[in-house]
Amino acid sequence: MSFFKEIKAFLGFDPDAQTQVDQISEDNPLFVYIKIPGDIDPLDRWELFADPLQQVLEKENLGEVTGGGSLSVPDEDGDYEDEFSGIDVHLYDAIKGPPLLRGELVRLQAPSGTVLLYEIDGKEWEEPVYSMKN
Repeated sequence: MSFFKEIKAFLGFDPDAQTQVDQISEDNPLFVYIKIPGDIDPLDRWELFADPLQQVLEKENLGEVTGGGSLSVPDEDGDYEDEFSGIDVHLYDAIKGPPLLRGELVRLQAPSGTVLLYEIDGKEWEEPVYSMKN
């Protein structure tokens, strides 16, 4: 099972459900997982990224932030350290939504290595926020 399908299952979504691009709407949103590398305090993650994303998504009526979390793994001493954080987003438009998220994450100076994970028409996408153009 892919990482994205594992995230969907963990969040209670059907990991095998396929979102069809022509059916994405406010009533049938596209689930996007924003994977942010590194150890970011949950309050900082919300203040720096989730809240500003929510504001622009609301303003443009393109979606909403629905949650988030961190993956912690033990180090050699048994202490847990966050490997990455995530922000859960529901987008109402598959054409305008991902570019808006990428642009806002660049503007908000998300760490290098931040990616958008989603699935449309049975194909999984892992899109880096930063490209050679940024």
